[in-house]
Amino acid sequence: MLTVGDKFPEFELTACVSLEKGKEFEDINHKTYEGKWKVVFAWPKVTVTPS
Repeated sequence: MLTVGDKFPEFELTACVSLEKGKEFEDINHKTYEGKWKVVFAWPKVTVTPS
């Protein structure tokens, strides 16, 4: 768990970056927006099971 003052860890992931069809997702890492403010949020993967 991170707390105030902790350095954010290095990462590489697929991010939702646009609403434009065909450009919704992009692979990014900890250097993609280097020097800019970032907001990072995550949620659990949702698995849909057919009934």
